[in-house]
Amino acid sequence: MSVLDFLKVKKAAPASQIAEMEASLARLRAERKEFETVVESHGARRADALLSDMADADIAKLDADASLAQIRLERLELADLELVERIERARDTQQREIEALRCDDIAAKVEQIASRLEKAIDQLAIAADEMTEAIPADLVKMRDYEPTMGIIDQPNPQRLVAAIVAEAIYKRSPELFRVSNDYLGGVDIALQLYTHNPNRSLSRIVPANADGRKFMLASGAADIHVVQPLRRDAADLRAGRSAV
Repeated sequence: MSVLDFLKVKKAAPASQIAEMEASLARLRAERKEFETVVESHGARRADALLSDMADADIAKLDADASLAQIRLERLELADLELVERIERARDTQQREIEALRCDDIAAKVEQIASRLEKAIDQLAIAADEMTEAIPADLVKMRDYEPTMGIIDQPNPQRLVAAIVAEAIYKRSPELFRVSNDYLGGVDIALQLYTHNPNRSLSRIVPANADGRKFMLASGAADIHVVQPLRRDAADLRAGRSAV
């Protein structure tokens, strides 16, 4: 059997190839142990032969057999190193594919949820607009606090509807809101608007010219913040450009 036969692997799924290589490595190491025994015992066997009535030709054959065993052992040792390296590479590739598939699955799931979220927000916006139109401004009684003006009246139907929407969302998902500094014995609780930066980070500081900034719907924002980065990560994993 050629040493190269230990390195041959059938085309199959990564897990099957790894199992086949591991089995091949076990066979290789069993044979390697046999030849190590032959090589290591040659000196003692040769000494015994020299002090015996063994024919010179037989001693020469003993030396030749030991020399062939040494060559076979060296080949097996190199094949062992190569096979171990191939197994490690295969395991790394397998783990990369597992992580890449995980990124792809999450990206696809977020994409689907973002579409549903966008439709739900559309319905919310429509209902909020209808409520704003249904409330006369002269019937609105709101009091607000402005740091530079103190408590002031704000008879604004749109702000009233915004308050209703915010309260309803906070009741359902308070973790979406940010709690900040204390004002007059209370706290400021707000749904924070973030801007996205080219380095994939989010910033809650909105520039003064934010009116010209392109804010997106749920599907677009999710695509930039989650979907595209995850798919780039998956591609990098498969190409070996990033660590597992």
